[in-house]
Amino acid sequence: MSVYQGLLERISPSLMGHLLDALSRRDPLVEHAPGGLLIPELIERLRGEGFSGYLLARFSGEERGWLAFYRGRLLGAWRQTTYGHLSGTVAYRAVQRELGLATLSLYRLQPDDLPPLVALTQGSLRLTGVEAREVAVENLMQPLVQEQFTGALVLEDGLVGQAWFLARGKYLFEALPPARFAAGVLHLVQAPNQTPPDLYEQAQQEDRAQRSLRISTAWNAAHEVLKEYMGRGASLALERLQHIYATDDPASLEKNLRRWMTESLEPNAAVLFDRLLRPTL
Repeated sequence: MSVYQGLLERISPSLMGHLLDALSRRDPLVEHAPGGLLIPELIERLRGEGFSGYLLARFSGEERGWLAFYRGRLLGAWRQTTYGHLSGTVAYRAVQRELGLATLSLYRLQPDDLPPLVALTQGSLRLTGVEAREVAVENLMQPLVQEQFTGALVLEDGLVGQAWFLARGKYLFEALPPARFAAGVLHLVQAPNQTPPDLYEQAQQEDRAQRSLRISTAWNAAHEVLKEYMGRGASLALERLQHIYATDDPASLEKNLRRWMTESLEPNAAVLFDRLLRPTL
């Protein structure tokens, strides 16, 4: 996950969902479609096609999920929950896992329009919590235009709000802020200076590391069981088992080792194996 978190800790999940729900919808690929009609392999297809834009998912209870793609790379992920929100790879997994239960919309954007949107969840704060009515908008925005600012100005007014986006000093989607604000507070968030990591690739790496750790834990537990039952012959027995049950699927490995211990040693060996796998049980 990016070091920067944009407005994730500054505004409510409800307001973030409202802002994401109000993003530009000029080039829809599909709108309000049952997720079951678009999967499987939706994410992989978007990546393979070099898609630039965003996916908006609506779940039960009006919760929302959001995935942002830049030339096929997954740069942003956010999932509203009952008690808060998720972001990064955790949010990507949550959205991906529930796509079939959601109502999905896909909107295409120009690649250069993505960084200001990603700033909402991964940008750096330039201003936050400033009383909007005390701000002369022209005095705030003119220097940003001159410096070719990329990011978003967000008005927070209770549970609702509005966002205006700039890319290299130019307003996107033909949306300009008013000359003055009557109420609310303002946040100004800048897009990341460097392209954020591909969350899809990051999640794949995390999954591979988790599988590797789980497999290593299973073999270590098996070795302890073998030492308990076979003494000095444990190491040789372990090598044979590793040859027989070579796999990168930890669930399959645990099942096979459990069955072998029950049949070749005794049922209590499998019980010991499970205790070593999950010592808190």
